[in-house]
Amino acid sequence: MKVYLKLFLLIFIITISSCGTTHKLKKDFKNHQNDSEFFKGFVLYNPETKTQIINHNGSKFFTPASNTKLYTFYSAYKTLGDSLIGLEYYKNYDTLYIKGTADPSFLYEFEGSKTIPFLKEHDGPIVILDESLDDNRFGNGWSWEDYQYYYMPERSLFPMYGNVFTYAMKGDSIAAHPSFFKKNITVLDSIDMNREFEENQFYLERLDSTLNYIPFKTSTKIVAELLSDTLQKPVHVMSKKSDLDFKPFYSIAVDSVYKQMLVVSDNFIAEQLMLQVAKKVNDTYNAEDGIEYILENHLQNLPQKPVWRDGSGLSVYNLFSPEDTVHLLTKMYQEIPLDKLLSYFPVGGENGTLRNWYGGKEKPYVYAKSGTLSNTYCLSGYIITKKGTPLIFSYMNNNFNQSNSNIRKQIQDHLSKIYEKY
Repeated sequence: MKVYLKLFLLIFIITISSCGTTHKLKKDFKNHQNDSEFFKGFVLYNPETKTQIINHNGSKFFTPASNTKLYTFYSAYKTLGDSLIGLEYYKNYDTLYIKGTADPSFLYEFEGSKTIPFLKEHDGPIVILDESLDDNRFGNGWSWEDYQYYYMPERSLFPMYGNVFTYAMKGDSIAAHPSFFKKNITVLDSIDMNREFEENQFYLERLDSTLNYIPFKTSTKIVAELLSDTLQKPVHVMSKKSDLDFKPFYSIAVDSVYKQMLVVSDNFIAEQLMLQVAKKVNDTYNAEDGIEYILENHLQNLPQKPVWRDGSGLSVYNLFSPEDTVHLLTKMYQEIPLDKLLSYFPVGGENGTLRNWYGGKEKPYVYAKSGTLSNTYCLSGYIITKKGTPLIFSYMNNNFNQSNSNIRKQIQDHLSKIYEKY
């Protein structure tokens, strides 16, 4: 009898503690809504008991920033299979014909990519078909003036090196990768831009040793020249032909690509994956075709119908609710083994975009995707509480006029209380 009494008292204390934390958090959010000038939403959900613990503005729409990549990840996971198609090819006697498939991994420093060995093994002529996307190089709602910054490379059908040129002053010389563009660099005493908008003319400040990551403009002609330089043999361009029986060549397993996209919040990978999704489900390289298919066939039961315009979250037109994102994360929790699922995410206090935040004193407990734009910070993912309970959350902040650090501190305080008490 005493054992049952002790067990009852323990459960009662735990329940009271959790209820007290829930009440305090709800009060914090209510006070924020009354006193604050910016917009905040938070949903906390227990997928095992199927109970919603907290819902503050959960049905309201927010600009999600890179939380959009969670939707891109799920889209790719549901459609692309175990490996990415690196290119399509057709062999005719000694000639190898190839065309791009929007593969983000090509020459992007992924171990195990098979495309370059495949091309090097071919002894005869290589011909690349002159094809282009069924989409714009920049997404709908992107800030086009950011064209010269590393986080906004162009979308393309045959990307190479992440569509980014890396260069810096090293003493009196210039280090550049790929070296093909080194001839296009002008060194000046001072600069006000890194690259011309419509051409691959780059600028470098003479005394600045900072490593520059600058997107380059791409085309089939440039891809052929880059490939020739990389393979050390000619690569020719030919007009599009529809009578060749092309076959897919698989380049790399998807897991490392998905992890790179989520852990470091790689916009380039996200955009290219949505193009591959669109090709798979609609036979077009148009991101919005892929998005429409996913919403109609895999995410048709979202609590609110979102506005979803790109793969990366760069678009200021994207609108998702915290309830939408918790719904998505719940589907992922139900469909993907937990250890595998968490391995894709940044880990609080350990790596990626969360390496300096949300760390645990004893062990990591936050596995989540952040999203940052001007006056926007969102965080959505999973908490494994001190008791080992998995919880799903989406915390979204829009239109604040203070530092991101202040917002992160508020989130960190709330998540640590949830970790301790639930």
